[in-house]
Amino acid sequence: MSAIPTLENIQKPSLTLELPSIGKTIKMVYGLEMDIRRLLPDPQSAMQLIMNDPYTQDYIVRRCLTDSKKMVLQQDELVSFEDVEISSDDVELLLAWVTEHTLYFFVKRATGMANLAARFGMVQSKPSTAGSVDSPSPTPSAGPST
Repeated sequence: MSAIPTLENIQKPSLTLELPSIGKTIKMVYGLEMDIRRLLPDPQSAMQLIMNDPYTQDYIVRRCLTDSKKMVLQQDELVSFEDVEISSDDVELLLAWVTEHTLYFFVKRATGMANLAARFGMVQSKPSTAGSVDSPSPTPSAGPST
């Protein structure tokens, strides 16, 4: 079983990404990060949507290629579909880079919340590894049917 990721055992993603097929550098700025995080609400959904959902993939590619540091609130603010000329290899690089940033955010947020909870003496529930405790029930078990 692998260890649960923490900020100590994962590397922070690069702030920039080079896309060779179009000679462009993408930078993870606040507006871009917020637009992507609005699309990807939790780590499990993030992985599924980025891997399987063409709408999410298209939005991420077009949002990353849109030259805007501010948040994009309307679809028509994105670079048009027809103007996207990027290799499939660069699409994969871009999606992986965005996934790294997204998952790093979730680990960072979870670690920060756990540290705050510990600092304020709040108990976090942990799943039991011992299983449930036997209950002395006055009702006999139905047992196997014969």
